[in-house]
Amino acid sequence: MKRLIHHAPLLSLFLLLCWSCADEMETGKTPSSAEGRPNILVINCEDISPMLPMFGDSTVQTPNLSRLAARGIRFPNTFSVAGVCAPSRHALITGMYPISTGAHHMRTQWNQATLDKVGLKPYGALLPPEAKMVSQVFRENGYFATNNQKTDYQFVPLKTGWDELGPKAHWRHRTDKDQPFYAVFDLEITHESQIWMTGKGQLRFKDGLEKPDTPEFKWTDVFSPEERPPLTVPADAPLPLPPYLVDSEPTRTDMRRVYSNIKIMDAQVGFLLSQLEEDGLLDNTIIIFFSDHGGPLPRQKRLMYDSGLRVPHIVAFPDGREAGSVDSSLVSFVDMAPTMFNLAGIPLPSHLQGQPFLGNDLPSERSHIFAAVDRTDEHYDRIRAARDHRFKYLRNYMPEQGYYLPLVYREQMAAMQELLKGRDAGTLTDAQAQWFRKTKPAEELFDTQNDPHELNNLASNPRYAPQLAALRAAMDNWLNTVGDLGAEDEREMVSRFWNGQDEMPTTGRPQLRRDSLGRFVLESKTEGAQIAYQITPPGQKPGKWRVYTGPFEYERGDSLRAVAQRIGYKESGESVGW
Repeated sequence: MKRLIHHAPLLSLFLLLCWSCADEMETGKTPSSAEGRPNILVINCEDISPMLPMFGDSTVQTPNLSRLAARGIRFPNTFSVAGVCAPSRHALITGMYPISTGAHHMRTQWNQATLDKVGLKPYGALLPPEAKMVSQVFRENGYFATNNQKTDYQFVPLKTGWDELGPKAHWRHRTDKDQPFYAVFDLEITHESQIWMTGKGQLRFKDGLEKPDTPEFKWTDVFSPEERPPLTVPADAPLPLPPYLVDSEPTRTDMRRVYSNIKIMDAQVGFLLSQLEEDGLLDNTIIIFFSDHGGPLPRQKRLMYDSGLRVPHIVAFPDGREAGSVDSSLVSFVDMAPTMFNLAGIPLPSHLQGQPFLGNDLPSERSHIFAAVDRTDEHYDRIRAARDHRFKYLRNYMPEQGYYLPLVYREQMAAMQELLKGRDAGTLTDAQAQWFRKTKPAEELFDTQNDPHELNNLASNPRYAPQLAALRAAMDNWLNTVGDLGAEDEREMVSRFWNGQDEMPTTGRPQLRRDSLGRFVLESKTEGAQIAYQITPPGQKPGKWRVYTGPFEYERGDSLRAVAQRIGYKESGESVGW
């Protein structure tokens, strides 16, 4: 049963009324657009734990997210399926666990220098033939799907995936303003890297964002140290420094930057919500906010502790249902896709491995969440995590491997350098030194209620044998249900994906035929292929790629182009000119 705690202070009520909520809508019903379905706006920030006032951390104020929380539902027990972005984003775009599809290694698609170190070419996770991108399912059901702008899905995004993808993608580019939209915006300013640098593109959320003449920036376009946004957290401000970090000025400066970036991120949230309000869309849009995984600091990102997995998560409905409430149900990233489909009235695809937590006809609450880590950059470690409402269980498949894995990228951070200096000088506290242990036990158990930083392993304590046994069984059941490709050597897995060849397979080129009614049918010989096509009248420029869903007609003289893609395969050659 869901534990729902209501908070209705006068301030929350005032904010709720100020934000043009559609109070006349009947509570309990999914809000409707002109086509009877809600718009869905997903605002996804990066690399933060629940470091926000509405989740109990008041280090900085976030007025826009606080306003969103006042009219929405907070989910304090939402967890990523990995402590790092690409596997996490894979779960969000597919509704499947990365360990079941071959998306569990960080990362598979780019950063060739890292892949060279482990003897691999770029490859994509290979999903079952029936699997589709979440955004494609929305498109097939009449939605305008747009992503601004990050993908990083562990496979090349399909042309069928988005109506628009890139730094200018926006719901405002719909040609039919009554068409419902599924719009994703990625706020990168809180990314780990923004602790030691600031990218110009990370500050792009401002007036004119979606216009064609707005400048675009690459990831490498960064501000000089003098041009970076100022630290808005005072040097003497109290900071919730976790015990596993060195209490030093460089570490505290990094933390101040984390919180200062959160304030920028909050302003970006406010900008997007203002655009939504300007367009008169608040009364038919569900707003979903979360981070792609836990915090950016050492012993957070990439790890299986709550500091790497637990994320802030808010869902706000246009009718203000459950406004200001807290739902303490366990939520996994694999539950996001089925929940959004459920709210949009879209039948749940068969390949989904999660369950809806909002909407109609909900299943029983989940009793556990699960997560995994495998290769990060060039280093292999295999850990699986299972958690109930209180206890966390870790299974270490490589106990001979130390906890800390050196990553050049992370070691650019001053807080990480402080830990390494302390390790080498022998000045770390017990809590700080734990991460540098040379070996691991095969199993770990933590009481996250009494030990929120997960420093005290209870696995060998007989008092907690029942909890250990229960979580061990839950993990076994999960792994048996979804499968775990982490047990397979990565090179052998890729060879199997590629049918023993040295190159990624290519999707079969689309073929055109007529059906018995004289309509045109597109087909690919590759099982699971998705087909994108364009119909262009004479003298016009090609438009966006459409998703092929069934037989169609087109006028003689029009140009027809089509490509086929299967997730994990190369795109086919283009078929043109029929």
